[in-house]
Amino acid sequence: MFETNIVFKAKFLGGVDISCNGTSIVLERNNTTKVNQLFQMLLYYQNGVARDQVIYNLFHNEEIADESNSLRAIVFRLRKALLATGIPNEDYVYIKRGTYRINPNAVVECDAVKFEELAKKALAAEDAKEQKKLLEEACAIYDGDFLPTLSGYEWVVTTQVRLKKLFDRCLRQLLEMYKVQKEFKELYELSHKANKIYPYDGWQTYEMEALIEVGNTKDALKLYEDTETLMFEELGVSVSASMAEQLDKLGAQVKNSPDMISEVKKNLDTTKEEIEGAFYCTYPVFVESYRYIKRVIRRSGQAAWLMLCTITDGKGFALNESDRLENLAEELSEAIRNSARGGDMYARYSSNQFVVLLLDITQEDCVLVQSRINENLSKESRKRYIKYHLAPVNLASAGTDNDTDELQDMVRGDE
Repeated sequence: MFETNIVFKAKFLGGVDISCNGTSIVLERNNTTKVNQLFQMLLYYQNGVARDQVIYNLFHNEEIADESNSLRAIVFRLRKALLATGIPNEDYVYIKRGTYRINPNAVVECDAVKFEELAKKALAAEDAKEQKKLLEEACAIYDGDFLPTLSGYEWVVTTQVRLKKLFDRCLRQLLEMYKVQKEFKELYELSHKANKIYPYDGWQTYEMEALIEVGNTKDALKLYEDTETLMFEELGVSVSASMAEQLDKLGAQVKNSPDMISEVKKNLDTTKEEIEGAFYCTYPVFVESYRYIKRVIRRSGQAAWLMLCTITDGKGFALNESDRLENLAEELSEAIRNSARGGDMYARYSSNQFVVLLLDITQEDCVLVQSRINENLSKESRKRYIKYHLAPVNLASAGTDNDTDELQDMVRGDE
């Protein structure tokens, strides 16, 4: 007689966590083994899955001499592994008429199944209040991709795509509801969660809007800067147009707030940034500052030079990703800061490159800066790892569409 009140709980969204009546179940150390895959499949397909589909899901990318025999062996190992976990001694793998499932006498609660049910019900709801409640429940359950450790398997990928599309629809619908109802705290919390799960999907626009609406301009500006850096460094693209619109909105709020200027000044005055040596910033900030500085110095006629510092393998070839590269990059960054002046600025363009803007300087003095950088490296031998390129700043292009051409030509020409 099958023991009553046996409940399996499976968390498959954003990770894997399975328990039975409060006992954590870890069948094998590697979550991608066939035994684990079969168990997770049975917990997800609660109404059962056909034998042919089980075989396809497990073996379709492999050459197996006898798939039926291999499946029988996996089922045997699964039954044995489940009993070894200490849960009640029952036969949990139920097979009838070619259909495989968890024994129907046990209860299975799976977050992925529950999310899909709630999401579909929410999107079909006609009553706005009921729809909002269901959307909130669905979005609260979703914590990331379905079975992320099995992303190389077709049945998992197909499910991942379907559930993520559902999440995107529910999320956008609920965020728009929060906007209309001016529930900015909820708007922030939900969009912040979405950004942590999918940082490249553009949910930062909602998060930034929520921060602006509650008057948190400091965090809104930081979010914009962090997003700009993320998009440029990881994807090589700029922030979305909707995100840029939020920045304009933030600027208008600062302009129209009588207390904002004093608050901004207070934040600037209390910064702990070191003022000795060159100013370090992210590359997107460097580009925008470069455009501005060109306009300023064009009127004074000051000379300005760009210097590219590339970390090589010592033989002239750019050094690839490694712990050695990171150590050299940290050392070079500090050497640049200590070798250039406080009015100069620099940024890390790539894993092995730094770009420096040197102001009011001659080409001969640029060479002296290079020598100082070499001297500030920890070892004399280090200097043979650094390759330098110089280019004059074209002040005539300031304020035009071509105002960063020489910068882009330099950094891209030596990648």
